Amino acid sequence: LKKNWEFQEIINSKKQYVSNFLIFYYRKNNGEDGVKIGISIPKKFANAVGRNKYRRQVKSILDIIKPWDVNYDVVIILRKSFLDRSFEKKTKEVKKMFERLINGK
Repeated sequence: LKKNWEFQEIINSKKQYVSNFLIFYYRKNNGEDGVKIGISIPKKFANAVGRNKYRRQVKSILDIIKPWDVNYDVVIILRKSFLDRSFEKKTKEVKKMFERLINGK
């Protein structure tokens, strides 16, 4: 996801999973496009360089866990506590959130 209105449509659907580290907003899609993922980091957490660093980290985590067969559009919003975790803990947390999404819990 790239456009602001795409993020807003998913957030306005009000379906979410919340943890201490992440907020996952999601919406079921038609299944033709696979998963679409948008990553958001609030400006007050870091400057532009820092936000891009954390966005790249989340993208590499997604490459590791490969959630590409999920038929959802997802917006991942990072919380402040996510930023100071180790990469392994970040990976584990993102994986756990996708498992919740797949299992519907």
